[in-house]
Amino acid sequence: MEFIVKRTTECSKEELTQMNDLFNEVFERNRPLDIMLNQYTQNPFGYSYHSLMIDDGKIVGMNVYIPVYFKRDGEKVLFADSVDSMVGKKHRDFFNYNDMVQAAYKYMKKEGVKFAYGYPNDNAYPVVIKSKLMKEVGRMYTYCLPYRIGGVKKGFGWLNWASMLFCRIWLSVASYFASSKVLPYRIEKDLDSYNATRYKRSDGVYSFGDGFVYKVMEYEGIRTAFLIDVYEKSAKNFCKAVKYIFKNDGKNFDILLYPGHLRFAHSGMIKIPHKYEPKNFVLTGKLLDKSFEFEGFWDINNWDTNLSNYDLI
Repeated sequence: MEFIVKRTTECSKEELTQMNDLFNEVFERNRPLDIMLNQYTQNPFGYSYHSLMIDDGKIVGMNVYIPVYFKRDGEKVLFADSVDSMVGKKHRDFFNYNDMVQAAYKYMKKEGVKFAYGYPNDNAYPVVIKSKLMKEVGRMYTYCLPYRIGGVKKGFGWLNWASMLFCRIWLSVASYFASSKVLPYRIEKDLDSYNATRYKRSDGVYSFGDGFVYKVMEYEGIRTAFLIDVYEKSAKNFCKAVKYIFKNDGKNFDILLYPGHLRFAHSGMIKIPHKYEPKNFVLTGKLLDKSFEFEGFWDINNWDTNLSNYDLI
């Protein structure tokens, strides 16, 4: 078994095809090659880091990290977003996986990456935490508005009028009490460089308002409006974003969702308790530069984290 790390731009056409074939095999998808390249090259650097597990000349495992700029207390620093992690069935062994990840960490540390972060799913989470390949920063919440309950729960369509009325009243009350104070975060994206490429990933179809971005799509059979990011985090700005989505796309979705972590109330949405959340969003990471750590580094309250940091949509 061989473990190597390459930039996307250093990979041959055959290697890129093997990567995408492995992704489709492991995740049972049918992702086109051009969409894969879109995911890995639409960032400030034009490439990602690929830690590859190779057996007899064939790629059988891969971890992908997208380099991006963040800010810590206003200082621009290099982070890496762990997005795709996969190993073929015949080669699924913890020691192989560990060697693949450690090779990536060693390479990225030399590249000047301060911190590698990711949002592992329920299967990957216990593996990366128990092995100490990553450490938990904190669990995000899911905020929502069930605009048309009949689109979320079959058989309840006759109550759509009630759920729509409830959501509009809830938003109006929240808007009345919402504060305009923008809360700072010690660790946040470098918006200028990040936003210039982030929304060219996937199919590149996103909607923008004044200071926010969202996407309306069918997700797991439900017409969903994902509020992806609000750039300046204040309750008033979130209410403004939700109002805009209702006005401009209210006919096109049944539920509005925002996975993230907000330090204020009156966002215009309902905060779902963890035990009722349909999906877990846990921010984890590996500190590659120990001098970068500070008291509170592993406290999610200091992080601006939401779907914009994540590769779900």
